[in-house]
Amino acid sequence: MPHKQRPDSAIQEIMIVEDPHAIKLLCSPRYAEIIRIISGEEFSVSDVARKLGANSGSVYYHMKELEKHGLVKLVREEIVGGVVKKYYRKAAMNFTFNISDPSSPSAAAAVAAGINEEFWEKLIKSLSYMGYNVLPGKMAEAKRDLMAMDRRSKAILAELQQSGLEQVEKDRLVVANAYQVAIMLRLVEDEQFLEAARKFSGGFLREQAGTGKQDSKEKSGKHD
Repeated sequence: MPHKQRPDSAIQEIMIVEDPHAIKLLCSPRYAEIIRIISGEEFSVSDVARKLGANSGSVYYHMKELEKHGLVKLVREEIVGGVVKKYYRKAAMNFTFNISDPSSPSAAAAVAAGINEEFWEKLIKSLSYMGYNVLPGKMAEAKRDLMAMDRRSKAILAELQQSGLEQVEKDRLVVANAYQVAIMLRLVEDEQFLEAARKFSGGFLREQAGTGKQDSKEKSGKHD
């Protein structure tokens, strides 16, 4: 069957979503489910509708909304029985929001979608399972410092994405790990990030993960 590949069908490794409406779509269960279905491979509207057990007309509307806001891509077209069948795929392997920067247009939308102060508290409290317990009275400072760290890492990621790596290297595993390594290399030299990280780590009591036992250095009061 004749088909046409779209020239702009390349999938990004990581996309920082700034469009407020796109964030609302990502936080919507129905739209999120469509994105989940087409995250690993390409599907037509009828394919997605069949998997959802939904009406093709409503799925078509949802898909066009996702495409309009850059969250999915039309990757190829195929003629089946004289009808053009369009195939879509998730526009990036991973989506992330710049929710820690109040000046970001995505911040207000994220709050409206339920990603708010409670999100940061839950994130910090979840670290206790890995042995990091926030000290009494330090939650507000911990949230402030974590958000500062997040802003710097997102800014660095945005810079690295201008390198053109994804246009040259097609191995997605290589691209993902290259970003990870480059971000780590940049962060260990970034004074703004390191200052926030020092403050952040100072607000925690280090314990052995899963044991509830205090780290020997903390317990004895000895430090290197």
